[in-house]
Amino acid sequence: MFFDWRKFHERNADAPAVVDPRRRLKICMAGFAAALLLVFGRAVQLETTQGAAFRREAMQPTEKKIVMPAPRGRILARDGTVLAHDRTVLALAVKYRRLQDPPDKSWLRAAVRSRLSKADRKDADKAAAARAEVLAQRLEPADRLAKLCGIPPEQWAARARKIQDRVERIAESVNRRRQTKAAEPIDEDSSWADRLCRLLLDAPPSPRIIVAEELEHHVVADDLSPAAVAEIENHPERYPGAKIVTLSRRSYDQGTLAAHVIGHLGSGEEEETAGLMGVERQCEPLLRGRDGLSVELIDRGRRVIASHSRRDPAADRDVVLTIDPALQRTAEDLLQSAAKRCQNYFIGKNSSDTFISGAAAVMDVNTGSLLAVASEPAFDPNLFARGTSDEQAALFNDESHPLFNRVVQMAIPPGSAFKVVSAVALLESATVGPQEPFDCQGYLHRPDRQRCEIFVRRGVGHGEVTLADALAVSCNVYFFHFTGEMGPRPLVDWAGRFGFGRPTGVDLPGEAAGTLPSPENIRQLEGHAWRTADSQAMAVGQGSLTATPLQILRMMAAVANGGRLVTPHVVEKSVVSGQWSVVSAKPQAANPQPPIPNLSPRTLSAIREGLLRVVADPRGTAHGTVYIESIPVAGKTGTAETGGNRAGHAWFAGYVPADKPKYAFVVALEHAGSGAAAAGPVAKRLVLRMKELGLL
Repeated sequence: MFFDWRKFHERNADAPAVVDPRRRLKICMAGFAAALLLVFGRAVQLETTQGAAFRREAMQPTEKKIVMPAPRGRILARDGTVLAHDRTVLALAVKYRRLQDPPDKSWLRAAVRSRLSKADRKDADKAAAARAEVLAQRLEPADRLAKLCGIPPEQWAARARKIQDRVERIAESVNRRRQTKAAEPIDEDSSWADRLCRLLLDAPPSPRIIVAEELEHHVVADDLSPAAVAEIENHPERYPGAKIVTLSRRSYDQGTLAAHVIGHLGSGEEEETAGLMGVERQCEPLLRGRDGLSVELIDRGRRVIASHSRRDPAADRDVVLTIDPALQRTAEDLLQSAAKRCQNYFIGKNSSDTFISGAAAVMDVNTGSLLAVASEPAFDPNLFARGTSDEQAALFNDESHPLFNRVVQMAIPPGSAFKVVSAVALLESATVGPQEPFDCQGYLHRPDRQRCEIFVRRGVGHGEVTLADALAVSCNVYFFHFTGEMGPRPLVDWAGRFGFGRPTGVDLPGEAAGTLPSPENIRQLEGHAWRTADSQAMAVGQGSLTATPLQILRMMAAVANGGRLVTPHVVEKSVVSGQWSVVSAKPQAANPQPPIPNLSPRTLSAIREGLLRVVADPRGTAHGTVYIESIPVAGKTGTAETGGNRAGHAWFAGYVPADKPKYAFVVALEHAGSGAAAAGPVAKRLVLRMKELGLL
């Protein structure tokens, strides 16, 4: 037998062990004792040499920085009327743990323990009873506060839920970033020593961080009555976790007046107090100012022992607008009345056009200052300052889009109001002379298409007309014929020179550019190459062409002021501590813009004659609805077809006085039908009001 395994298996029981287990245990214990001795020695050394210093440092108060919001600047009308300002209100703030649902486990445990003695804390039945009592009583203060503040229970719950959602998002973000940093992988190129150090020195996973927002009070209701404030302050024991704080809230004392110009702020949450539309948004850096900074010293018991200010809030600016409040109010009232009148008319006709919206504006033809910017329907910006979330949601979901500023954002076909540009293109391209006659038979080639309105209604044409006649009676066939001969390029070029297809540059956010069709983009817009019919449709303000009321207004101002394309603006200047400073564009009267290139005085004269005759000539399309004997008015009607069974868009735009122009105006009503019948009366009353106010 070559191998005997028993020689390896059998062992002499009396043979000594290779390693003594007891000896090994003694060595390990000695090592641990040495390590503990080192730690204890270091602790003794720190206590004897630096213990007092550590205790003093631990007792030092911590600093808490508090932002002091700067008071927001006012928004004023040109006559000093206050349109928007901050007002101080008393608000109810409630401790976060009192709003949290379900309640925080640590808070609930502490509340239960505070009601029990040390002996009773070990009694499960008593602990359960105390827990049930705390849960039942925690809702009572909230119910009393909601009733005291006049807030329905469901609305109180919604506000508390909104606060809790925001705080939970903050806490989740903070803890997620912390966990992500802790979970950073070890570099594969690290040495084994670095890996060992990382493993030994990295702290073990720590519990969730409690963010500051979980320990603070949060505003649940503001603008409290004096009685509610007195009740809460005089009976703090009935309202645990509640306190009264002072806040600044935005107020719009004029209600809906110029709401689309002024805009509004957020709904009051800390992250939403910036301007969201209008001047509130456009002038946010001016109105907001610079926040101050206060520092509180807090002891270990989280009590404030001292406070001081490191930086006071910076002075805010008041922004002064070009808006004339009286004219603005008139424009809004006229729009609202016209919309209701047209709406009632269409309801009586069983039409689908049961809601009418629109826009009206007045502008200084030389400076671009906007005296009135009215959009219908309007809204009350106070709903964003002190309205309910349901009221705010109703505004956003309203199918009539009351937050939509139709003066600067509504891009629709301009209809015959665009014939002003078409006439300029015809004259400047020498396609037709100002006195060259044309015989209008009521239609171009076929009586069932490309017709004049007079042919549709009476079956006749306009007869012999010149360019001024064609503008006065709004002869479509005249423009169909000569635009077909001229071709698209002059028409597109002159439309671009008059500012169509691009924003005007008004100092209001969200301005629409409109659409300017051309041979280059017509395939993208319509799916086919440019055709003669596209030129003819564009000449009468139809087809793919769209424009905002502000673009039409600027076009009329250019005709009135000698061909200068002014930049409209609503912000005139700002004031800080009584010192005035311009914050918008410099007054364009002092720095006039150059005239539109190659626009001749002869062409402007012919256009002005036609626009004057629109109103003054008994045959003019607006004579019956706009003519004022004491005030020469120049303008152009427009009725833009919209397709289907819906009524067209009604336009009237012009300037006054026609002989010495000072102001341009525009009225546009969506789906209101005839420009002369629907928009004309609004323009007439607007001009009469301008005279009453001494503007003419």
